[in-house]
Amino acid sequence: MEKIALALQRVFEAETSGDGLFDSKQIPAVSSPSEARTRRIQYARTRSVEIPPHALERHRVIAGSDDPTADAFRLLRTQVLMRMRQNRWRTLAVTSPNKGAGKSTVALNLAIGFATELDHTALLIDADLRDPDLRHMLELDPGPGLAEYLTGSVSLEDILIHPNIGNLVLVPGGAPVMNTSELMRSPMMADMIHELTSRYHDRLIVFDVPSILQGADTLALSAYMDATLLLVEECKTVRDDIERACELLRDSNLIGIVLNKSRVLPEPDPITWPKPKPGLFRRFFGTQG
Repeated sequence: MEKIALALQRVFEAETSGDGLFDSKQIPAVSSPSEARTRRIQYARTRSVEIPPHALERHRVIAGSDDPTADAFRLLRTQVLMRMRQNRWRTLAVTSPNKGAGKSTVALNLAIGFATELDHTALLIDADLRDPDLRHMLELDPGPGLAEYLTGSVSLEDILIHPNIGNLVLVPGGAPVMNTSELMRSPMMADMIHELTSRYHDRLIVFDVPSILQGADTLALSAYMDATLLLVEECKTVRDDIERACELLRDSNLIGIVLNKSRVLPEPDPITWPKPKPGLFRRFFGTQG
């Protein structure tokens, strides 16, 4: 397994050329968590639950808190919001080449970051129906979710949950199922996304989707997604898998790559580090955690 030398080299070249990364001068100031919580929506049809603080801490849910390490997620949130606002995008998929890169953690923290913005509400959908993880991460009681809705067992209102975190609403995955790509392409999925995007004009929807190299689910969902964010894990995700994932996502508005679980990044050496293939990385965000 190799480090993501290719990604780091891309970052170095972008920084020196001024091309490829977001211009830090264009990033607006981010409100503090206490300021962002002042505009709260009262949900009439959405069930509210209280998430224990220890559960959030145990599963590394830190966005929207006063934890100093949450700054990485605030920066990521700001960068992603810039692209989505510029293009009037509403739906974002978070995926990774393989399992274990931390996509669910990043998707949840990113959705919380959206939900604590003064001018946005956010919806997080656990669309990894083979291995749904959202209920586990928030230590929610078992219950129906997206799988049951797509099979017609429950209504949409039955699966919406407000965890009392900003203006955030959740759709858990439900019971694991196997015929997931068929469910992703179903009319029920299309109808659900239409309803959820039209109900609130300021709503941003984050989809925690399966790893791109593990099956056809993510590609089946790509028709409904405005943009995609790719997670790679330092020292684990190999270059060939990144290249394959980027190729599969070539028509999916891949707006960024997050280097997750990173250590202190070394200064790239353009002489000894491998040169990237043209067009492989369109954006790169570095986060630790």
